[in-house]
Amino acid sequence: MKRVAPGQVLVTGDVVGERVIDTADLDARANAGRDVSYVTRYRREVHRVRGVALHEVLTELRPRWDERHKMGQLNVVVLAVSEDGFQVALSLAEIDPEFGACAALLATRYNGAVLARPTLVMPCDGRASRYVRSLSRLCLFNVAPWEVLSRSRAISPST
Repeated sequence: MKRVAPGQVLVTGDVVGERVIDTADLDARANAGRDVSYVTRYRREVHRVRGVALHEVLTELRPRWDERHKMGQLNVVVLAVSEDGFQVALSLAEIDPEFGACAALLATRYNGAVLARPTLVMPCDGRASRYVRSLSRLCLFNVAPWEVLSRSRAISPST
């Protein structure tokens, strides 16, 4: 796997070719800011962020899904990994405007400050637990439907 320099995010896995995204390039195309609010253990916080929709970025990179299955994109998992190893898994469907419509954002600015690496912001969450600061990698995985898994492992759904 490629190593990425500070200020870059590697996109790998089930995409058409690995890609490195520069935070500065994301920031240049970031749309209008938005306020996000969430609850921590101690208080309610509101922050102003600016960035690019995660779904938009991933669509441009052309995720691969199993074309043999109806709505194959519903079987894609996105793993977001920070530079310190913190990771969060999301489904591609939950961030797709046609399905879950969670407006996940790759924020390049937080309260006006330019970030060295983007922060994955989940504005639909009431907590910031799935926010991934200093994002260094996005990995897409195509998850096989149950019947494929059960045949390959010779097990049934009841076991």
